[in-house]
Amino acid sequence: MYAQATDMVTRFGQEELEQLAPSDTAESFDQDKVDSALSDASAEMNTYLGSVYSLPLTDPNPYLKTICCDITRFRLWDDAVSEEVRKRYEDAVAWLKKVVKGDVSLGIENQEESFYATTSRSSLDREFTRSKLDGF
Repeated sequence: MYAQATDMVTRFGQEELEQLAPSDTAESFDQDKVDSALSDASAEMNTYLGSVYSLPLTDPNPYLKTICCDITRFRLWDDAVSEEVRKRYEDAVAWLKKVVKGDVSLGIENQEESFYATTSRSSLDREFTRSKLDGF
């Protein structure tokens, strides 16, 4: 996972997590629900990152923690997403798309190489021509 529950508390506060993932115990949040949302957010991120990088990332860019927290927060809000939370989620996904396009870099070297074969042929390279097929 790109972030932990402690990162969520640091960014959004204990009180918000208690509201988004209530627990039976006072002054706490449902750790399993938060961990599940963090795992789902990381998996969503990997669908983008895996198209250009070998996974798992050995030295992830620290900004991925921020992206993961924003996606996790969006997932925890369920149906009643605030406009701010939706915007941060949309910005996170847009940033991931920029990584895929190569507009931004994670600054790591394990980017997978893509190889494309190209061919070129001309009418002079034709295997079957009228003159070669005469008599058939």
